[in-house]
Amino acid sequence: MHEVKLPQLGQSVEEADIVQWLKKEGDPVAEGDPICSVQTDKAEIEVECSASGILRKILVPENTTVPVLTVIALVGEADEPMPDLAPYATGAAPSDRDADPSPEVHVEAAPAAASTTAAEPGRPFVSPRARKKAAELKICPTVASGTGVRGRVMEADIVGAAALLAAIRITPTAQRLAALKGVDITRVSGTGPAGKITKADIERAVAAPATRAPSAAASADKRVPLTPMRSIIARRMSESKYKAPHYYITVEVDISAAATRFRNGGLPFRPSYNDIVLAATVKALTEYPGVNAKWDTDAIIELADVNLGVAVALPTGLIVPVIRQAQRLDMQGIHEAARTLTEKARTGKLMPDDYTGNTFTVSNLGVYGVDHFTAIINQPDSAILAVGQIKDRPVVIDGGIHIRPMVKMTLSSDHRVIDGALAAQFMGRLKEILEAADL
Repeated sequence: MHEVKLPQLGQSVEEADIVQWLKKEGDPVAEGDPICSVQTDKAEIEVECSASGILRKILVPENTTVPVLTVIALVGEADEPMPDLAPYATGAAPSDRDADPSPEVHVEAAPAAASTTAAEPGRPFVSPRARKKAAELKICPTVASGTGVRGRVMEADIVGAAALLAAIRITPTAQRLAALKGVDITRVSGTGPAGKITKADIERAVAAPATRAPSAAASADKRVPLTPMRSIIARRMSESKYKAPHYYITVEVDISAAATRFRNGGLPFRPSYNDIVLAATVKALTEYPGVNAKWDTDAIIELADVNLGVAVALPTGLIVPVIRQAQRLDMQGIHEAARTLTEKARTGKLMPDDYTGNTFTVSNLGVYGVDHFTAIINQPDSAILAVGQIKDRPVVIDGGIHIRPMVKMTLSSDHRVIDGALAAQFMGRLKEILEAADL
């Protein structure tokens, strides 16, 4: 009997929801046939069957969240004896990931129960990868607020908590007590040396209910459960703001020449204004490789390929599919790639390779009537370009007032990688390319 496992769906994907079974028990299946659809933190993906035969048993029902590498179904011959199903009785057989748990965190005086893999009442579940990261960063995993399914603490939660703790002076004992009692340490005033939060400060906070998180039962506000996509957006955007010191540069661009050249029938296809901006951005990035770069602790890596992320708004959140090796494409190639990826994003058909590996991102909110905005850098990029709407505005040209279609663009940069002068030069060149329609 062949075990069909939920495949590894990308380096950052730890679990997925079984959305729908596309086959039912007793159906013949062939290797490579779509057998079910699953929802990751970014997209809905069809899982292919890894063997041919008869779908003998579905082990995980729909609307169930399971870790990657979990056995989700059994495929065999029609008359083949069924194996013992006891290991699958909970609906999710032990995954290979859980069979070899990551190192656990050992914190002085912490209760032994805190280092167990399974969650106890009142204690959050901590994923193996999160435990490993907590051990590396030498923090107690329970200090992190879990944003995973059912409050699970994920690796990114640990990274965010570590960054927060680095900015807060607190004793280890107070840190552990705050985690156990559910005290928000960002709302606690420290009375120790140099304002350090002590055990006594936490005990006072426990006695003052106002410093604790309000219970859902006591609130009349509407509670909207986090979707996997919203959770990952929250983690990654928070992590980006913690890690990267952002600054912003804005230019205003006259788009009339580009519109005349590229949108008035001179090409075998009709590019959108966004296609024009994307193509111009790629050209500017090839001339300024220091912007197409990333931080690597002891070095700055200037990346050989321009893997251009294009932000797409969905009803459930934001996703950034990636046009790979965009420097090798002309405007029509960029147009076709962007259209294909946008359609896949809106129909939930993106694969992990479609939304990973970005080196620079463009976010365009002009379609929503936004004149100007600043965007949070999409890690591991070092910059993101925010594009507003094209709007007729009066401009002074050769001493006269003229009406021109203008667009405001703002570059958010990571100051660890990109200095202000480089960002200004890049934006100046992007403006030149667009205003001269030099593509």
